[in-house]
Amino acid sequence: ITLNGEWEFYWNKKLLPADFESGKSKPDYYGKVPSYWTDYPADSVKTEKYGYATYRLTVLLPVGLKKSLGIDLPVFDSSYEIYINGKYLGGNGIPGKSAIDTKPEYRRNFFQVRPQSDSLSIIINVSNYDHRRGGFWRPVMFGTFSEVQKEMANSWAGEWSVISLLSGFSLFFL
Repeated sequence: ITLNGEWEFYWNKKLLPADFESGKSKPDYYGKVPSYWTDYPADSVKTEKYGYATYRLTVLLPVGLKKSLGIDLPVFDSSYEIYINGKYLGGNGIPGKSAIDTKPEYRRNFFQVRPQSDSLSIIINVSNYDHRRGGFWRPVMFGTFSEVQKEMANSWAGEWSVISLLSGFSLFFL
């Protein structure tokens, strides 16, 4: 499935899992994902193209689910780090609170998650100081590890097919 929908959005805040344990953190907005944060209404939250933010989502799982899960994070036009149930899984570049502290990167990531409870708390810290828009604009894929891995392999196969086809046409016309 895709994790499309409304995520908690905290503008100009880089929150860690411990920041949510007290229950005092209140979102600035419930932002639509996937979309750029510059698309959020200015009367709700005042975002800019450059800045940083925290996204948070709670996923309810079927009771007793013990299967290994996969999460396919698309290419962000910025840097991010992801935490699931308080555990750092990885990221893309180095997200920071300023352009100096941020190192952008442009790659897709795939993570395996072993659920320990019937819910997952997903926290993604994103920073953008290089692209004209911030946030993530492609859906996050989530499901059993084998299904997400198969979908990811199929998308790679499709991309390489298109690249091969375009390369063939290029050689033909040369």
